[in-house]
Amino acid sequence: MRFGGDNFDQILKNMKTKLIIFLAAMFGLITITKAQQDTVRLGLLRDIPHWMAEYHVPCVGVGLIENGRVKWVNNFGNLQDGHPAPNNTLFNIASQTKPVVAMLVVKLVQDRKWDMDEPLSHYWIDPDIAGNPFTSKLTTRLVLSHQTGFPNWRSDNGENKLHFNFEPGTKFGYSGEGFEYLRKTLEAKFHKPLNFLLDSVLLKPLGLEDTQYWSENLDKPRFAMWHNGQGNLYPTSIQTSVNAADDLISSIEDYCKLGIYAMNNASLYAKPEVKVKGNYFRGLGWGLVQNLPDGEYAFEHGGSDIGVRTMAIFLPKSKNGIVVMTNGDNGMFIIDRIIKCALVAGNQILGIMNKTENTHKRIMLPENIIQSYAGIYEQNNGKIMKVEHEGNGIKVSGDGLPTAILSPESTTKFFLEGYDVQLEFTDASSLIVYENGKQVMKMNRK
Repeated sequence: MRFGGDNFDQILKNMKTKLIIFLAAMFGLITITKAQQDTVRLGLLRDIPHWMAEYHVPCVGVGLIENGRVKWVNNFGNLQDGHPAPNNTLFNIASQTKPVVAMLVVKLVQDRKWDMDEPLSHYWIDPDIAGNPFTSKLTTRLVLSHQTGFPNWRSDNGENKLHFNFEPGTKFGYSGEGFEYLRKTLEAKFHKPLNFLLDSVLLKPLGLEDTQYWSENLDKPRFAMWHNGQGNLYPTSIQTSVNAADDLISSIEDYCKLGIYAMNNASLYAKPEVKVKGNYFRGLGWGLVQNLPDGEYAFEHGGSDIGVRTMAIFLPKSKNGIVVMTNGDNGMFIIDRIIKCALVAGNQILGIMNKTENTHKRIMLPENIIQSYAGIYEQNNGKIMKVEHEGNGIKVSGDGLPTAILSPESTTKFFLEGYDVQLEFTDASSLIVYENGKQVMKMNRK
């Protein structure tokens, strides 16, 4: 066989042609992607101020991550003094504190200073559960994946004493108490407060200067004060205590960098530790959304507190992500719109997270039944919910609650369309709030 010749020339021509087509396709792809990115950002610049006015949210911050880098940060609205919010605005991030603490603990495990599966009872036991055999089953892994058996807060069911709702490690049960239990254990082991451990082990090495717990040194003029569903300022002190489950303060860019750190170390957090529902799981500190297009999956975590709604979604395979922070009770409705606009899989991710296990079907109720539920309800920690008759449904508002309309699905149960949230009136004097099918709050009529 002759090497080269006409056949070889033809092969070269074919290879050149394919290369040109490939490069052209790549150039076209890059052009389209850049155009799409510009369209998204212009759309957000146009729409977010309108959504803020619609939902009475004074300040919204957005950060976009592309290919593992912070590409766009923008803060909208004004801060408490009426000045435009700077792009380094500080937000209370509520429960987004939890994955940050989880990353601290995983780093301690990497440094062989902590054991993920050692019983926490070796270092600390809450006096409320001393003598309970379940205490020996509590581990860091169960805390970070919300399998402790604790309620979210010990006060949720009208009690002020810590207790187990189920045996640790047997199922999922979201719990801030679990993270606080871990904080006290860490502090007993290292003889240092959590804020010191977090700063020295995680935040300073990452160069994050805006992520901190409240202190007298906080740059208060940059802080986004909290507002209710009507856009009114809460008369609440911004001073909060160190808590492993809540009240960390951060900026959009800092939290984007924390997300990039998590994505760069994705294998440490990506294992599903417990199933919540469908394609939604819990790993170490993060919620995990699986079975997205092109083999992608997502880390996610939100924050919800009085006047605070935040959300972060990070896609480890593509190294893309988004962080949204707001300082209003109605911020969740804006956050969802932003995510759907900014992420190709945003609608699917939110659908998986908010999917209800049961189908909710709206029914018609007599006005007198709906009206009988109207009134003021109070949690034992003093938080208030106002329930009003609104058409064929109820309108709820109150401390730390979005102003929302819920529809009836039975004579005693109402649901929030598009979210896994339900209210059940147990009798004429009390109601129960459910999220993801789990009881999270009980309130009594005042």
